[in-house]
Formats: sequence, structure tokens, C-alpha cells
Amino acid sequence: MLIENKLSKYLIYAVGEIILVVIGILIALQINNNNNFKEQRKSEQEYLMSLQIEFKSNLDKLNVAIDDNIVRINALENLLTLFDISVLDSVSNKSISLMIHPVFGSELSYKPSLGVVSDIISSGKLNIILNKNLRKKLASFESSLDYLKIQEEEANNIKQRLKSILFKELSIRTIQKDLGRQFENHSISDSVNNKRIFNSVELENHLLDLLLVTKAANDSRFLGGLKEDIEYILKKIESELEK
Repeated sequence: MLIENKLSKYLIYAVGEIILVVIGILIALQINNNNNFKEQRKSEQEYLMSLQIEFKSNLDKLNVAIDDNIVRINALENLLTLFDISVLDSVSNKSISLMIHPVFGSELSYKPSLGVVSDIISSGKLNIILNKNLRKKLASFESSLDYLKIQEEEANNIKQRLKSILFKELSIRTIQKDLGRQFENHSISDSVNNKRIFNSVELENHLLDLLLVTKAANDSRFLGGLKEDIEYILKKIESELEK
């Protein structure tokens, strides 16, 4: 009986020691997990701040692109009214030059900065972003630009076809003079009346085509949709940084 009592006490003691060891291990693991989580959270915060800077810049660029398109749309709509002879007769050549310039002054283009988001994705660190919805938006952002590129290419192809028509009949020199540029010498194109280009049905068709494509570029499928995505991303980033 003495032996049995000693054995029972020993077993109880041994089990107690094992429990204490297990508890110690669990506490150590918990501390380690907490440290890992804090380290991961710190890295996430650093990435979030970099993403915030990048996407704020992207939003600014996007707003400029949208505003440029609005100017281009207004110019195209004004040019299309000139195929009405009564409207054309009431407009000066200088006014026509001012309408034409925004259409061809710049390309329909939006090129956002993708350095930070590309680095996160390519390095396999996207999972460091804890917010699932934000992670999903970041992962799909670059691919959403592919649809916009198709629209940009279509618009710029139309512009090239327009230029080929206009260069045959239009005096670019006259447009430049109307915009304030001075030339030392006279030219044969000084006598060209740019109003004559508005007798071309082909030109009207291309202008209308470009108008429709440019309007579409600003809607929810392209630039408008990208703006919603960027604003959503920035909102989620701000929310995560405040935690």
C-alpha cells in the first residue's frame, strides 16, 4: 500500500509537471504568435502607407485624364455642329482652330503608377494585407487596366485616321497662328480656309466615332469605373491605417 501510494503521488506529480510544461509551451507559442502578428501588422502598415501615396497619385492622374476627355468631348460636339452650314457661317476661323486643338492636342491616355502594388503581388506578399476586400481589389487592379488600353488604342487609331483626312485639306499652320505662334515667312497655306473641311461626310463620321469612343472612355466601364475602384481602395486603406 505504501508503494502504491508513493506511485500514485509520483504519477500525479509527473502529470502535473507535464501539464505545466504544456502550458509553458502554449504560452511561449502565444507570445511568439503575438510577436509575429505585431511584426506582420507593422509590415502591413508600411505597405498600406506606400499604397496610399501611390493610389492618391493615381487618382490625381485619373481626374486629369477625365477632365481632358471632357474638354475633348466638348470640342468634338462643337465641331460636329459646324456641319450645319448656318452654324459654320457664324463661326470664325480662329474659333474653329480653338475647337480643333483640344481634339488633337494630347492622346487619350491614362498611365497610373503601379510600382508598389506590382511589388506586393510579384513578391507574394499580398496576403500580408489582412482586409480581404482590399486584397481582392489590389489583385485585380492591373488587369482592369487592360480594358482601358483597348479603348485608348481605338480612340488613338480614330485620331490617326482623322489626321490623315485633315492633313490633306487643313492648314495646321493657320491653327498654330490662331493659337498665338508667329512665323517669319509667308506660306501657300496662309490662304487656306479651314472651313472647307466641313464639307466632308467622311470627316463627320470620324469625328462622331471619336466622340462616342471618348464618351465611353469616361463612363463606368473604363475611367469612371477605375475612379470608383481607386476611391474604394483609398477608403479601405484609410480604414485599415486607423485601426
